[in-house]
Amino acid sequence: MRIAVLSDTHIPARLSHIPGKVYEVCSEADLVLHAGDHVEREVLNDLERMAPVKAVRGNMDGPDLSYLPDSLALDLEGRRVCMIHGSGAPLGLARRAYRVFENNEPDLIVFGHSHIYTHKDKNGVILLNPGAVCGRSGHRTMAVLSLLEGEPPSIEKVAF
Repeated sequence: MRIAVLSDTHIPARLSHIPGKVYEVCSEADLVLHAGDHVEREVLNDLERMAPVKAVRGNMDGPDLSYLPDSLALDLEGRRVCMIHGSGAPLGLARRAYRVFENNEPDLIVFGHSHIYTHKDKNGVILLNPGAVCGRSGHRTMAVLSLLEGEPPSIEKVAF
């Protein structure tokens, strides 16, 4: 299973539209995970044209996204994938995201908020922040997560 992982699109607050690279990656995905701060519902509408989308609410999301959950746990290809936007200062954000899900037995935790790409391991759990789609050109990031049952997860950073 090929999963496009993104966060912090901030459209139209910081970008007027989804960058072409995001469309390219999402159109080749089986699933899109968006870790919040979409800002407007139209972002999800666009992404849903390319692949099914699972998303959580971010701190900058408007009332038209109030239906989104604050956190999400999915079972994908024999792995428990959990997602939250995150909050507070960037320092300690991964640790706080881990604490939210530590009793859910996650294999992988996706979070956003800091706009900083992070991929690390904590006690056998992969912590992934895909960074921000809304960064300035050349500093935008997202990730591609490949999951195959019985195989270790593969994560590719996509910078554009």
